[in-house]
Amino acid sequence: MRFGIQPFEFSNIIGIVSEDGSFDVSRLSIPAIVKRCIEKGFRVIELGLDLGYVLPGSINEKTIEELVSIKQTDGITYTVHLPLWAVEPASPNEFIRKASIDVLADAVRLCEPIKPEAYVIHATGALAAEFSRLEIPAFYKDYISSFLANLTEKSIKELLKSTSLHPKKIAVETVEFPFKFMRKIIDEYDLSICFDTGHLLAGYPGNYTVTGFLEESIDRIIDIHLHDGYHEERERGVRIVKDHLPLGRGRLPLVAFFEFLKSNNYSSPLVFELTMAEATESIQVIRRLFPSALESP
Repeated sequence: MRFGIQPFEFSNIIGIVSEDGSFDVSRLSIPAIVKRCIEKGFRVIELGLDLGYVLPGSINEKTIEELVSIKQTDGITYTVHLPLWAVEPASPNEFIRKASIDVLADAVRLCEPIKPEAYVIHATGALAAEFSRLEIPAFYKDYISSFLANLTEKSIKELLKSTSLHPKKIAVETVEFPFKFMRKIIDEYDLSICFDTGHLLAGYPGNYTVTGFLEESIDRIIDIHLHDGYHEERERGVRIVKDHLPLGRGRLPLVAFFEFLKSNNYSSPLVFELTMAEATESIQVIRRLFPSALESP
């Protein structure tokens, strides 16, 4: 199986640019970080494009040219996580919704030269997530979710129109929004899925089991965000939710998970959304429980 990593974890990046107490973006070299990941054995690198807005100039055409060169030299592949911070494709405010499409389309055009395997998208953002947490009767929550999903559908349609992307390159991530509404859009527009294991274990996209979701969606999954998580209800209505944990620290049924992927000849990336140390810890857990997953395809 092909394991990758999303190396631009925010606290690590801040540590690099403020190493001696001063803030200097020029210290950050995305190609250098990618090369370190390759040295660690990762063959898929996921680029988080919010970094280019937080640290202006860190991701530009020159950076992309260098990443193309690394891809050609080292034989790796890329996935791209489209911007999500302050982006809301499901916004009822047309100014915000259209601006969100512009941000996403601009990111797609920037990354075209590296030919990503998948463009991962949060098809709904923080506003939709906030609505999905409302403690209201299920009928009203479904009504609101359907309304927001219709706006997302409109945004997806406009994003496809404004770019040259093949629909199957867009991988809709399982985020904090009822996935049953997203699945209808995915099927309608022939999109793909980014299965985020920790998000599902945290209960964000709805009441799914890992194996149940895989059985329903394996035909559409082209990227997996791999991390552990859980949610549990405790006394007096207290709900504990955790995600982005190293494998083995949550409730991901690792053996059943990898057995399913192997039996279905899954060949797309599995990208750790963890720090390098946590990803290394997780690989050791895989090596102990399901070593054949680490064999080269």
